[in-house]
Amino acid sequence: MELKIKNGIGLMEGFANIVNGKVEKGKLIIPKQYGKGYIRGFYFGPTMKMMIQDYELKSDLLVKRKGQANDEANVIFFFNNIFKSNLTKEYNATKLNSEKVQIPSVQVVSSNIDSEKFIESTIKYNSINIAISISYLKELINSELDNEILKTIAEHNQSFLFEELVSPAIQKVANEIANAKIQPGLQQFYFKLKAEELICLLFEELLKRENVNVASLNVNDVEIIYKIRDHIIHKLNEPPVISDLAKMAGFSESKLKRIFKQIFGNSIFNYYQSFRMQEAARLLKEQKLTVSEVGYHMGFSNLSHFGKLFEEHIGMKPKRYSSLAIHH
Repeated sequence: MELKIKNGIGLMEGFANIVNGKVEKGKLIIPKQYGKGYIRGFYFGPTMKMMIQDYELKSDLLVKRKGQANDEANVIFFFNNIFKSNLTKEYNATKLNSEKVQIPSVQVVSSNIDSEKFIESTIKYNSINIAISISYLKELINSELDNEILKTIAEHNQSFLFEELVSPAIQKVANEIANAKIQPGLQQFYFKLKAEELICLLFEELLKRENVNVASLNVNDVEIIYKIRDHIIHKLNEPPVISDLAKMAGFSESKLKRIFKQIFGNSIFNYYQSFRMQEAARLLKEQKLTVSEVGYHMGFSNLSHFGKLFEEHIGMKPKRYSSLAIHH
């Protein structure tokens, strides 16, 4: 299935058309013959809208979003794979390197960048997407903030894309949004506040980055960097080699490192280690694997080295993390 959209999150009607579904009270239930789950939309007036997606499809879906060259009205936020889905089923750890790793991540994108998202059949996909007008975003951000990334987002005068791995605070709010039981009369009030809270928490993470000038991006460079990122995370038991990745990208090593750090806010190796430890934590918590099983699965021959790295990134030793996870 292929779906083409021309603006931030106006895809619900298009989605309804291709699955022969019906939008009722801002919600589309995926018909059983196409999969399961839902898409839910919220309109908070001309300044902001939000959409929650939580589904698993029986056919592959390619969503193509066409950037609008003259559209400087909105900034778009994609909070992907971010909340505990009601569709969750057992994860098979042995398939880690053969299946697409679903990364809990947040993207903030200028509305003039084309994008494609390929959603595989039988893969559980969930997201919270928010489009916010530049004028309203400027009201929310304190103009005294001396930060190049926030200035780039608020001024919207060049192509940009920034991505962050999800913080626990962001994940908590996302779960509150996805599982909220709010009186109908208070829903707009509640969900608008929560959408703004998600954006604020993302900006808090972006402010931790090094405050350097932001270069304009072109679509081809972005596509190549994401292919490099995907290559890295699907080989978590193999440390990345910069020279090999540069050849794969067709970039100089300096260009590869510069664009990667601008988008992801981290060096290639630090990003790899951070994601590697997050995946290790997930295997300990959700799959109840032993520390040694996870360590060896992640390519560590020295378990004390694994323990030290895990503590640096997660904040506690893997054995303690595993023990706490069992009791929750």
